[in-house]
Amino acid sequence: MRSLLTPFLLGTVAVAVCAYAAALALAIAAAAGDWGALHVALGPVTLVAVERSAGETSTTFGSGLALAGLAGGAVNAAAASLLRRRTRRRGDGVD
Repeated sequence: MRSLLTPFLLGTVAVAVCAYAAALALAIAAAAGDWGALHVALGPVTLVAVERSAGETSTTFGSGLALAGLAGGAVNAAAASLLRRRTRRRGDGVD
């Protein structure tokens, strides 16, 4: 259990940090430029939304960023499990 928990947590944190950094960069670019409303979503799950009205800008970071982190952690744990199985030595000493 612990052997899968570590890659899951590390993958979750890494993907979440990258997703939030990308969303922040996109939100800054949208606020600095003359973009209208920006809504980035995967289906019904919002990643980032930037809305502009008379003189003000509203930025929303959605729950999709956390879900992307969890998905990245799951993929990382699956890859770690696969690599662990493929590199495990056999007990009879034959490689």
